[in-house]
Amino acid sequence: MSSLSRQVQPSEAYLGKLTPADWATLAKRDVLVKGGKGQYGIMAATSVPHALAWDVLTDYKNFYRFLPTVVKSRVVEVDGDRTVVEQIDRRRILLSTMESKVLTENLELDGQQISFRLLEGNLEYMYGHWRIDTATLAPGTEPVRLLSQQVRAEADVGPFKSMFYSLFEAGLIDTIKALRGEMERRAASSNL
Repeated sequence: MSSLSRQVQPSEAYLGKLTPADWATLAKRDVLVKGGKGQYGIMAATSVPHALAWDVLTDYKNFYRFLPTVVKSRVVEVDGDRTVVEQIDRRRILLSTMESKVLTENLELDGQQISFRLLEGNLEYMYGHWRIDTATLAPGTEPVRLLSQQVRAEADVGPFKSMFYSLFEAGLIDTIKALRGEMERRAASSNL
């Protein structure tokens, strides 16, 4: 049985925390990053339809095709709205290549939020959620989808903690850009 929360925070409460500068960042199609030291909020805007964004976000078995450091991904278990996913991640750090296996539990809520947590992997812990919200970035503009991730993670890396945080944050940015890119690629190919 999952210990993940089944509560979806109302989008007004979630988006109400964004400042005018945050909205301006999103309107420029830049990735918005808030937080640090293992606790992050990250967000990007896209004009794709909600259903297409959700399809990409839940395309677990194909993550290796479009996420930059994922070299293998597979669904281990599905039980209703709960999916356990295994990913093999490979990245270059300094002069060596590091490979890690991560097993996550993902709970899909109302086609809007995915709560997740680390079941196995080389981190001490990792948990959070992905969301897709619809919002207008500026008065008089078309509504867009806001893809966001809230995540907490920690690793036992001793004196290299600041390097871990930097690499983790960079990975979050690369991942959200890749997800948005895949969403927009699929939207463009469906319009052909």
